[in-house]
Amino acid sequence: MISRQSLIVARWEFLRFFKWKQQLISYLLMLGVIAAVALWSFFTDESRQQYRIAVPAGFAIDNTEQFQFQRPSISVEAQLAQLQSDESWHAVLTTSQDGIVIHTQSGKKWLSQLEQVLQQHYRKQAALGMGLTDSQLAQLEQPVAINTQYLDQSYKGKDTPEKMIAIGALLLLFIGLTTAFGQVLVSITGEKQQRVTEQLYAILTPQQWMDGKVLGHSFSALKAMFTSALVMLLTFAVVSVFAEKSLDLAWLDISVVLWLVPFALLGVVLCASFMGAIAASIDDPNNSGKGAVMMITWLPMLFTYLVIDSPNGWGMTLLSYLPLTSFAAMPVKLAMVELAWWQPLLSLLLLLATVWWMRRVAGRVFLRGMQLYGKEPSWGEIVRWALSNKAD
Repeated sequence: MISRQSLIVARWEFLRFFKWKQQLISYLLMLGVIAAVALWSFFTDESRQQYRIAVPAGFAIDNTEQFQFQRPSISVEAQLAQLQSDESWHAVLTTSQDGIVIHTQSGKKWLSQLEQVLQQHYRKQAALGMGLTDSQLAQLEQPVAINTQYLDQSYKGKDTPEKMIAIGALLLLFIGLTTAFGQVLVSITGEKQQRVTEQLYAILTPQQWMDGKVLGHSFSALKAMFTSALVMLLTFAVVSVFAEKSLDLAWLDISVVLWLVPFALLGVVLCASFMGAIAASIDDPNNSGKGAVMMITWLPMLFTYLVIDSPNGWGMTLLSYLPLTSFAAMPVKLAMVELAWWQPLLSLLLLLATVWWMRRVAGRVFLRGMQLYGKEPSWGEIVRWALSNKAD
């Protein structure tokens, strides 16, 4: 069981990197930036305006909601002079041997939409020259509808909101582990260089100190994941409002979210324990190569992403039950496939047992690593420490 001393250390480590006033200000600023970007995009949206385009007299093209094609009786030189001097025209079209020339005052975002309209016009003219009707042309331009039917009723489908939830879960785990990586490395190596930890061995055991650190930094990682998820949802809400669409969160599967929380917590604790053990063996983080080893905790997310399109394949199944990767793979599998309740529960129990074993390993390495100064232990020594029985 986690001791009271470990909980005190966990609280201290969590509050050490959590300043709620600064966090609140940063989130408000972030929301302000998102709102400013959304407002700027709304007011500078050129697609909602109407543009007058001067075309040659024999240029027969239909108007659209965005473009009004007018055929002035004045010369092209006069049209260009008006284009340059006032706002009689937004663009002047002329023909050449190579095609169409668009004369405009400067580069504008709506020019790409104008080019699409012109391309559509010339495709239509070419079809008429070949004797094709408008319906035949529309049929040629219409892509063939390809539907896939899955016989496995548990599979929720590909390229659906469920897949986006799965990718979001991987992204949040990456954010959490990145937060834990930075804090664990700074916390443990900094205290080792200042010889703070050895002074605390008189009031608590190395295992309690390590447990508290892991829990504290894991809570910080979960806080980063929660706030990142909140920002994602707020961004989705802001975009929906300015896109004049109703806010629909029906795609958010609550059951997947409820399973994601324990898997994320245990996964972060597992990785933070491993990171703590490696950090305790580092003498100087500025010139040690062991810090890069801590990054292998990101591999479960990478492996899971590589097989995300085959959630029922053997690769995803293996990752879902392997305790070192299940914290990333099982939530993704749950998001994309309907599973019996015992499958994620079994995976969670295996992960919990592995977390308990890893915390003991971290405590053993932490006990000896924090007492070693001047040189770093070899990997053989680290393995011997991890397999020993002394961690208190």
